Amino acid sequence: MIARLLRWLLPEWARPDHPLIQYELSHHRTGHSRRAFFFQLAALLLLLAGAAVAYAVATGLPLAGSNVSAVVWQSLYFPTLALQLISFILALSLGAGSVEGERSRKTWDNLRVTEAGAGQALRARWLGILYKLRAPIAAIALVRLLFLVGALAEMTAFGGLYVEMLGAQARPPLPDPRLGLLHITLTMTVSLLQPLVAIALAAVTGILLTVSIRERIYTVLIQLIIVAVKLVFVAAAALAIASIFRGDAEVSTDVEYLLLLAYTGFGDWALMLAQLGSLGEIWQRLPHGSNISFALAALLFLFGIGADAMMRLAESLAEIRG
Repeated sequence: MIARLLRWLLPEWARPDHPLIQYELSHHRTGHSRRAFFFQLAALLLLLAGAAVAYAVATGLPLAGSNVSAVVWQSLYFPTLALQLISFILALSLGAGSVEGERSRKTWDNLRVTEAGAGQALRARWLGILYKLRAPIAAIALVRLLFLVGALAEMTAFGGLYVEMLGAQARPPLPDPRLGLLHITLTMTVSLLQPLVAIALAAVTGILLTVSIRERIYTVLIQLIIVAVKLVFVAAAALAIASIFRGDAEVSTDVEYLLLLAYTGFGDWALMLAQLGSLGEIWQRLPHGSNISFALAALLFLFGIGADAMMRLAESLAEIRG
């Protein structure tokens, strides 16, 4: 039943029985790779848990009588962000080296002259990169699901009136509690998808680099520039948002809204919205801040369109240049 559903949902090039997909995943679908996946996932989860405990102890987070989901969210916030950034860098690097291995083994031209051509070979390689990173992706998804469980538990607080309270404190107040539930549901969905879209987009960027630039040194330099810009943006946005919420900076609400949108969309900080207390503060502080989930959903949609356009460009360049 699941196999039939996948065949119906997935395009032909992404189906498990496609020859290029089977070729790409044949290196990973072994008993050893499965054991390695579970070992890597367990190690990552243990590292995240250890980092969260260390952060909670170092910052003196109050544990007694406090909101459990809020403490878990605050403790895992920065470790999860670090894992997302590392995964982004790995996806970019693997994408940039995706064709070099085939070229060095003299197998790239053989893949290009198949019936599928270079385009589907690149798409298969893109899926292979995501498959290689399945352990960190799974860890990130599990952490986000943990935040989601915490949000669901919080929504039952005060006899199920917590969502109505958040909506009443928003600017302007939401006219119907069901709208608040809709906003929260969309926010949690975006929070789950955002890091996965960012990792997939990084892999596509790396593939486009390796197809368009043959010189390895230039590819490495561009990767370093992208990573540096990413890190600087995340750090600068974090400091700016923290300054605004402390009241140290006075900017217009439009600037705050755009900064928050860029902060969460481009900086891998959508997990800031994964805890209802933090989300409620945004609703209360920013006019129409409750609509941030719709803006983020539209941004993720544009990211998807951009990734597809980049992949099509890489396919065209691969067909022309090899």
